[in-house]
This record gives sequence, C-alpha cells and structure tokens, in this order.
Amino acid sequence: MKPAHTPQCPSLPPELWIRILTFNTDLTHLWTQCRHTSHAFRAYTEQVFAHHVLRNTYIDFHLEKYNLGGKSKRPEIPTSFAHFADASVVPNTNKNSDDNDDGDAPQRQQERNKPHATFTDTRLEKAVSGGNPKEYTRIMQRWANNMQTLTPQMPNYTIRIHSPSSSSSSSSSSSSSSSTLLVNDTPLPSLTHDPSSRSISFDWREMYTLFFREQALFLALKGKWERATHAKLKLINDAARTTQDQNQKEKLSVREYPQPWAVASMELRKQIRRKRLLTTKGYQGNKEMEWAIGSLSCFENHGAGAKSTNNSNSNSNSAFKLNPELPGAGIGERWFGSTSLVQGLFLDEWSCMHRIDTKVEHVKGGGGGGGE
Repeated sequence: MKPAHTPQCPSLPPELWIRILTFNTDLTHLWTQCRHTSHAFRAYTEQVFAHHVLRNTYIDFHLEKYNLGGKSKRPEIPTSFAHFADASVVPNTNKNSDDNDDGDAPQRQQERNKPHATFTDTRLEKAVSGGNPKEYTRIMQRWANNMQTLTPQMPNYTIRIHSPSSSSSSSSSSSSSSSTLLVNDTPLPSLTHDPSSRSISFDWREMYTLFFREQALFLALKGKWERATHAKLKLINDAARTTQDQNQKEKLSVREYPQPWAVASMELRKQIRRKRLLTTKGYQGNKEMEWAIGSLSCFENHGAGAKSTNNSNSNSNSAFKLNPELPGAGIGERWFGSTSLVQGLFLDEWSCMHRIDTKVEHVKGGGGGGGE
C-alpha cells in the first residue's frame, strides 16, 4: 500500500489563491504557465480572467476598406465585455474534482463553464452616426460587410488587453508599459455577429490561448535576439581592442553590427504572423499559400544590397523592381502568375501591423476609444 501523499506546503483557500493570482500583472505568464500547473490552478486562473481581465479587454473593429497609412483616428466600432453568452452549463458531478473543491459560488462556476463571451458597443446610436439615421445604416452595413469578408491575413480588428492593475499603477516605469498594454489581431474563435445589438460573441478561452501563445513566442524570440546581440557586440568590441593594440584603423560596415531592436522587433512580429498563417485551418496543405508566405521575405528584401559594390561612396542604386523575381514564379515554373498573391499578403501584413502600432499610440496618447 502506497503511503499517503504529504503536501509540501500548507494548502491555501481558493479565495486566497485567486486573490494572489489577481496581482500577477504578467498576463502571458499567468495564462501560459500558471494556468497549466494543475486542474485547480486552471480554475483559479480562468476565474481571474473571467472576472478581471475580460473587463479590461477591448476589441475594436475597423471600418476602413483599405488601410492607406497615417496616424489619425479612423472610424471603428469599439466593443467591450458585456456578459457571458447563454450556453448550456454542464454541472461537474465528480466529487473528487479539484474544481468542486475550490469553494466557488455556483454562479461563478457557471460563468466559468460558459465558453462564450459577448462584447458590445456601448455607445448610443446617435453617438455612432452623429444623429444621422442614414449614416448609422451605412456604418452598420459596412461593419456587416467587413465581418463577412474577414480573412486570417486581414482581420480588420485589434484586440487590446490591459493589465488589471494598469489603471492603479500610473507611476509604472516605461520598461513595464509593454506588460500593461498588449495589442494584437489574433483570431476570435467561433465568432458570431449581431448587428441589431452591435454585439459579437466568441470563445474567450481559446481567444486568450491564441493571443498569449503569440505573445509568449515573441518574448522567447526577443530573449534569443538579446543573447545573440550581446555575443556579437562582445566579439566586435574584442576585435576593436585588438586592432587598436596593433595600431590598425579598420572600420566596420553597418551590416556587421547587430540590428537595432526597433528593426529586429518588426522582423520577429512578421515571423510570428507568417507562422500563424501557415498553421491556420484552411491554409494547411495549401501549397500555393505556403509558397506565397515563404516568398514574402524575398519580396520585401529584393532591393537589399542594391548599392554598387564598385564604389562604396557612390549613391548609385540598381533599378527598383516593382515585380521582383520570386523563386518558383518564373516563366514555365509552377507558381508563374501567382506573384499577385504575394503582393496581396505583403500589403495585408503591412496594413495590419501599422494598424496595431497606431492603436498602441492612440491608447497611450489617451485616445484609445470606447471602454476606457
């Protein structure tokens, strides 16, 4: 007979664990790490998100048909959490389950078991259209059209998540600002749209899983970049000291230095977005789409290194190619005629990343929109 399991630390009441987890401002760690510790911690973490983080999550649907750049405020439908969607709740009858031992009130357990959350636009109708009924109808029609034409590469919305403590920690340093405001356009699983009530419904757990999965990947790639950059700078500094000791004057070219973080972060975000597309249901196994996504790096870098190698001080550049030669897209090759797909993906990627960056600037500047 096996000896009884002895706890390694005192057991805390569920209410205390939930209270403790509420103060964890690293939402990525909370959802991707703490939530997977045990069945009980999964319930505690989801309780924190259901009663705190969802109230600080906003989804803004953009009404522009095309993103032409610029930093001005654009027409959008801002939505915020309203309630959990009506769904059949299956009670947990397992008396040995951790979820039944957590002491939750029945209402809280039912809310946590509901898979969908409803977000609504809380503005008055006259605030949407300036009191013009025809304009209101036009705006709602535009929103409905955008919802019907959503694609993985062009979501036409942004998801922004604020740390629950961000409103009370106004003295937080700039280094922690990224942990109190997160913006992305990851998928909204099981998305439904009700234009009459200006509301949407989606699977909130899966939404957070997809959102924080990309955030965790970004942080991992950032750490890898920091380590590689530190090692490269050390080699450069060591080489500089050696040449100085030998009284040699050798200047390094710009290409020999590591990329600045502003440039590297953009590349990491592109890498993550393209991985998202490759794993999107409907695109998996689509050879043409896989080729187009893989060709994006060739398309955006086709002008790199165009400066003349004969004269390093010369400003002469090789001619810019509107349609660069992509691997596999030449005459007689498999993807001949598919260059337009790469161009479309490139423009969609630029548009979405620009929209996210603009949303961050507006929110930090105090113009974030509804719900704040």
